[in-house]
Amino acid sequence: MSDIKKINRQFLIALLSFIGIVILLVVGDLLAYLLIENANITYPIYLSTLLGLLFLTAHYQNTLDQITNMSYLIKIRANEAKPLNILNLKSIDAAGAVFRKNGYECFFSDNTYSLYYRIDYDHIKKIFRNYILTIFIVLKNKNAEFYLERVDTEVNKLRDQQFKAKKRVTHLIISQIKEIDTLDDHTKEAIKEIVFIRTKRFLISTINIGLHRSSQQAVMLYSDTYSPSLYYKYQIEEIKKII
Repeated sequence: MSDIKKINRQFLIALLSFIGIVILLVVGDLLAYLLIENANITYPIYLSTLLGLLFLTAHYQNTLDQITNMSYLIKIRANEAKPLNILNLKSIDAAGAVFRKNGYECFFSDNTYSLYYRIDYDHIKKIFRNYILTIFIVLKNKNAEFYLERVDTEVNKLRDQQFKAKKRVTHLIISQIKEIDTLDDHTKEAIKEIVFIRTKRFLISTINIGLHRSSQQAVMLYSDTYSPSLYYKYQIEEIKKII
């Protein structure tokens, strides 16, 4: 059984089990209504059912979201595209000029990494009180890990800054770039550790990019044929503009 079929099966089992439990609770309430005349007994039963439904809905919503987000990653892997040719980002030192040309500002920079960002109205759903925060992290140390705690701290500071400016960020798009010398198994797995989480109220997407200078190609896990959302498609388009 393929990974896609497995994750679809998990989703179906979770959904059917939720529906089954809801039906059992409703039938239980109906039997209580028909067979028990004492309101002092039926009222606690109805209240318990209501509380149970609220708990189950929250629990299964979280479970279904996790399965759905995992299915996105599996489908991206199954439809993986080829590496991109490096056309613009010829060197890490010249990154600032490339980002400024594409409307990005530098929020933080030191000897370890630089953080470039752009804040835009949500031009996809066209909800003008919502914003898309697009971030590029340029790691200057080839041996650094993609997910650094210091980077998380600066990203949170940037989000807080936008919140104070009354800009409601509902979509956080992060792309992390660093140069790589070799494409060994460890490097490939690190690049493939992407994040895509979508709920009804928020989306966060993180893609790792390795600049392999000897082949002049940008290696990353992405898909041109499958897109879990228009925001993912937007992120891929932004990466191509920079690379």
